[in-house]
Amino acid sequence: MKLRDLLLFLIFTLSCSLFAQAQKTVTLTGKAPKYSGYQIDFYCFIDGISEEKNLLTSFKIQPDGEFSATFSINKTTWAFTEFDAYQASLFLVPGEHYELIFPPLKPVSASQRRNPFFEVDEISLALKNSHPQELNRQIEQFEFAYVKEESRYFNLIYHQHSKAAVDSLKSNLKQKFPKTNNSYFERYKFYRSAFAKFALHQGQPDEFVQRYFIEQEPDLSISPCKQLFQQLFTNYFDFEASKIHSADFKRLVTQANLNGLETYLNTKNNWNSSLSRLVILQSIHDAYYQGQFSPGSLIRMLDKITASQWEKENKAIAARLKSKLTYLQQGSEAPNIVLTDFSGKTHQLNNFTGKYVYLNFTRVSNPICRQHLDHLKDSVSQLSNELQIVNLILPEEAEKKELILQQNWPGTFYIVDDKAADTYQVSNFPRAYLIDKSGRLVLSPAPNPLDGFEQHFLNLLKQSRINELRDQSK
Repeated sequence: MKLRDLLLFLIFTLSCSLFAQAQKTVTLTGKAPKYSGYQIDFYCFIDGISEEKNLLTSFKIQPDGEFSATFSINKTTWAFTEFDAYQASLFLVPGEHYELIFPPLKPVSASQRRNPFFEVDEISLALKNSHPQELNRQIEQFEFAYVKEESRYFNLIYHQHSKAAVDSLKSNLKQKFPKTNNSYFERYKFYRSAFAKFALHQGQPDEFVQRYFIEQEPDLSISPCKQLFQQLFTNYFDFEASKIHSADFKRLVTQANLNGLETYLNTKNNWNSSLSRLVILQSIHDAYYQGQFSPGSLIRMLDKITASQWEKENKAIAARLKSKLTYLQQGSEAPNIVLTDFSGKTHQLNNFTGKYVYLNFTRVSNPICRQHLDHLKDSVSQLSNELQIVNLILPEEAEKKELILQQNWPGTFYIVDDKAADTYQVSNFPRAYLIDKSGRLVLSPAPNPLDGFEQHFLNLLKQSRINELRDQSK
């Protein structure tokens, strides 16, 4: 073996060894008979800005209520799962075993969850036989003590802006919770205790930012750090753009001048690159939804970040943000989902070719949805050569098969699960999308039948034909 090959082999072996050391298993077990048959999926956020979810583990609760799951993580992780009316969370430490206690059953139907006014109950999962030094227990006790101290000094801190009161609050917490060897808990306490101090610096946050986000490297995976970061920097582009003499800043954003923008923040605010880059990423996310700046400029800035010399982690956040911000946008590829017809046969959405596809999420028990379906009867004849109507219902309406067939509504009905509806961000019904012959979204969302879909589609066909003739004449 040549020396070069030997060195590469040793480096590879060492890397694998370090990775194996970093990754440790976590085990979840318990018994929840009332949840028999439930599928439980645990997620974590990949980062604190894009908030893209990563599946940690998935398990089904057995008929007798038993469940068990084992998976690997390389650092302390805040994990969460959603079922029925709950969003339940816990902190997971590599190498630990957790015996979970599920909350009282609180069933919620799929239609209730899709109600735009529905709110989940956010809870911490209870643990059986938790010891005093267990992280979830420590954080729970610290939160209880913090709220108690905050209530005690509330008027002094938030109305009189008393520094002495903040110092007393922090001193009392430090006395009750002396320093431990758990670095995650220490960071949690550090940022959580800063909430009261933040009240003293609103409007003049320079000293606060220096202490908590420059002297200390921010870790947005720790919830109090993330909350403080968002309180300080949410909609920061809008904040800067609203100032007097903000023309230079606006021009930097409009021109997607990434280097100029970073220099502006570093120089004007005396920030380091680490903080400036996180603020830029968060601000691109916020500005995209606010609409003050051109979406195209913001997306170009994300492209520049992924091609820049920024840290690998920040470049990955930029890529995830672009995927999130452009998701289901006009021109993007329509996500593939599985459809089940009334005979039980499954189909892939991306196999529908040759025509435009009108993807219509509907609920036949809803009078408004039925009116839209009825209206399609009047227009389908002149659209049928170019358009395939795909009506999608949730499993809870599969029993209405006979009613659906009797109505002779145009198109074909298929059953899809909640994940398919979530894929297309269906929060209420009806909701429709138009997909072109190449599988790309051309109307996202598309108008419903009574809201002028037919005319929109005919105009689209007309413009498409004009474009074809123009291309042929070149």
